Amino acid sequence: MTERTPHDGGPGRAGHGTRWDSLRVYRVLARFFTVTASVALAVVILDLFIGRPIAGDLFNLTLNSLAAAVLWRRSKERSQA
Repeated sequence: MTERTPHDGGPGRAGHGTRWDSLRVYRVLARFFTVTASVALAVVILDLFIGRPIAGDLFNLTLNSLAAAVLWRRSKERSQA
């Protein structure tokens, strides 16, 4: 008996990660991290206003901003390719 050749996306074939490397995924993640960076900035401003220490929130703001910048750049590079 001969076995059928698996088709793309079938259970017998390993994925190649093309879904995660798409322009849509980069743009969705970039928007998400941009929104979280905006919220983190609002929290830092609120902390300054009420007199709370801002170290942890500033760290959160930095990481979210960095992730958003990298993802926006990757999505721009992907859209030009």
